Amino acid sequence: MGTTFRREILETGGFDLFMKKILILLANPSDTSQLRLNQEVSEIQKTLRQSNHRDEFEIIPVGAVQVDDLQQTLYDYNPTIVHFSGHGAGKDGLVLEDSSGRSVLVSEDALARLFKAFQTQIECVILNACYSEIQANAIHQHIDCVVGMNQAIGDQAAIKFAVGFYRALGAGEPYENCFESGRTLIDLNGIPEVDKPQIKYRNRTKNAAMSSNPESNKTMPSPQENAPSQNKSQTLSNITIGGTNNPSNLINDASGNVKIDQSHRTQTMGQNSNLEVALTELEKLKQAIVTTNSLNSIQKKQAEFPVEMIETELKKPQPDKSLINEAVEALKKGLEGVETLAEPVMKVAKILATVFI
Repeated sequence: MGTTFRREILETGGFDLFMKKILILLANPSDTSQLRLNQEVSEIQKTLRQSNHRDEFEIIPVGAVQVDDLQQTLYDYNPTIVHFSGHGAGKDGLVLEDSSGRSVLVSEDALARLFKAFQTQIECVILNACYSEIQANAIHQHIDCVVGMNQAIGDQAAIKFAVGFYRALGAGEPYENCFESGRTLIDLNGIPEVDKPQIKYRNRTKNAAMSSNPESNKTMPSPQENAPSQNKSQTLSNITIGGTNNPSNLINDASGNVKIDQSHRTQTMGQNSNLEVALTELEKLKQAIVTTNSLNSIQKKQAEFPVEMIETELKKPQPDKSLINEAVEALKKGLEGVETLAEPVMKVAKILATVFI
């Protein structure tokens, strides 16, 4: 029996058993920096529109998702796949919006309880947000396939992962292959964030009876699965409180490679003495961010992330200068309006420029 004939039989009363609804939930509160959410949605739509199985998917984007509307939205659309794109704050939760458009953190326990009610319908949940692996683990108690990020992930990597995932989905691949396709596209584009997406997966037909038992969950790890992750929020482009134009040209204009051992005590290439100075100033900047009264708690979390990203990169044998460049730019944009922090940020930027000479 051909696929077309089978569809004619099953499409009764306007209900198509072959149609998968993809609900894309977007949240970018007014007190957080702007993400490229519209581009992500556009790329997903374009990818599935060009696929061989394009008639089998319905994409439903819902923007400015509020906490109070989240449950109703799931009931209204009854999706097969839920894709969240926005900010993540690690153990503090995912960032949604309140009625005034400001940030609200939703805990992992609340999300697990929410998705439990939809476990017979929803097959896959994708949390395309920083440090969302914690929420992915909780949701996976009830949903068979959940994707989250074990670290902060940049906008470009997040978008490429989404494109690769839905490209495979549109080709009829199972979710495990879609996940690998997403990571492969990150790698093909030379983005050093391939191990950040993590999948939690079990076969529904074999393990339906165990869907609420977290001990039965099968996790497909990456090489960094056992590495400790930081529970801080946001992606590299998520730190905009005020704005300037390309404030990190000092890094853009720098050249050369630096090798540092994991203890960041010995530099193996160039013997750059400014490395320790940079790390010291970064630590001072973190303390200044924590103690300032000019930022609220969410803004502090946003500002802390790029500092920690820079520290992490400097401790690697081969620091990624492009990531450091983005982090410095984000810092200078985000803290420009805070007088007590603007000067320390500029000092860090100048020191980092000398590290990469």
